[in-house]
Amino acid sequence: MTVHALFFCLRPDRQTASRLNGVSGELVRRLGLRAKPPRTERLHITLHHLGWYDDQTDEAETAAEVRQLAEAAAATLRHERLRVDFDQLLSFTRKARNLPLVLSGGACLDGVRAMRAALGARLQAVGLRTDPHFTPHLTLLYDDAVVMPQPLAVEGWDAVEFHLVDSLQGLSTHVALGCWTLD
Repeated sequence: MTVHALFFCLRPDRQTASRLNGVSGELVRRLGLRAKPPRTERLHITLHHLGWYDDQTDEAETAAEVRQLAEAAAATLRHERLRVDFDQLLSFTRKARNLPLVLSGGACLDGVRAMRAALGARLQAVGLRTDPHFTPHLTLLYDDAVVMPQPLAVEGWDAVEFHLVDSLQGLSTHVALGCWTLD
């Protein structure tokens, strides 16, 4: 049995992903962490999570329907390209262990917030639910140490497209399902 998580995201280009992995490695050394950075192809900023689906039950049919609606919504979105930069480092502490260490930010991520809102309106128009809560972030790694919020300016990338991804839970694998260009 495989559990699938469908989500829309922004992904850095290969060069930026490699540079961000270098930032992760430097933070591991500087902060005394034990974690390894994720594979570059898994770095992303989640825009909208569309649900978890088990491929051994009738949820597979639901996942196919959600995917079809999501692709239709994405195809109608017209949004300008946006700049993605970060100015904060912190751990998400919703659990006791294996905490996400993330890059986040304030005004430097307003373009991401606006694009997410526009995509959310399209998703709602086709009947999909969206979560109003959003903290734009890029997960660098997972570690048990808590890193308190601190300023950290990290250059990101110019986002020229957004993606629909199927994350195969427990397999550390992301499958690209679709990609749409930002104008």
